[in-house]
Amino acid sequence: MRAWIALFAPLWLAACASGPYGNFAERTTPAINQQLAGATVRQLAVVHPPASTRLRINQETPDGYGASLVSTLRAAGFSVQEFDPKAQPAPMPAGTVAPLPVNYIVDAPKDSELFRVTLLVGRESLSRVYAVQNGRLLAAGAWVRKE
Repeated sequence: MRAWIALFAPLWLAACASGPYGNFAERTTPAINQQLAGATVRQLAVVHPPASTRLRINQETPDGYGASLVSTLRAAGFSVQEFDPKAQPAPMPAGTVAPLPVNYIVDAPKDSELFRVTLLVGRESLSRVYAVQNGRLLAAGAWVRKE
């Protein structure tokens, strides 16, 4: 029995390490990723003022949407701490507000031109569905905010 556990434990841990967050939409282009990130940051700025909000990205951002999101957040005036798996949490000075943890999910139903963006910020989430027509991103619904 222990041999089975020793065999499957590393595989299970590797599956958990990637986590449920990221860009799972296979058909996104750099232009679509930039448009999605821009729309996400504009909505985030409505909820959290950029100049006074510190964010901490809680996942790797190797995909086009993640990279666009980080650069667009910074351009909009947000303080962004990028993901570092080796970083140890530093003690916060008295009177300092900890950065809000941020994760994202971009996914798309199979055989459709729809994309859903979900941004998890602290304990709330922002989510919206988009359609792509002629290379342009169009909102297919309103932003949904869950507190």
